[in-house]
Amino acid sequence: MYASEQDLRARYSAPLLERLVDWRGDETAARQKVGQALSDASALMDSFIAARYTLPLSVVPSVLKQHACTLAFYYLNDERATEQTRQRYQDVLRWLEAVKKGELPLGVDSDNQAPDSADLPQMQAEASVFGRQQKGFI
Repeated sequence: MYASEQDLRARYSAPLLERLVDWRGDETAARQKVGQALSDASALMDSFIAARYTLPLSVVPSVLKQHACTLAFYYLNDERATEQTRQRYQDVLRWLEAVKKGELPLGVDSDNQAPDSADLPQMQAEASVFGRQQKGFI
């Protein structure tokens, strides 16, 4: 799975999640409901990502965690989803479609390796001005 229950709790407020899942009642059933929503979200994402990348991904970009939480939240809302929740769901589907078509990269190559960056910071310095072996003045 791309996200965990803790990720979902970190992204959405406790009162909001408590309205969707009855944590005060049967906690086991609540955890199963959240786990099923996260599992469904990951399965949907895999169906798009598998078209371009080998699964499972060895390097999971953080954007996948974010989108998995968005999808799971939509699934937990069921028929009570607000317009904003529906819009975010549709945005994630469009993003996944773009990943599937190769229009948006995930940040890993097709072999699941994070590409080496050419943008790494580099330090350069001139030779030291003063030293034991140097004679004279600058």
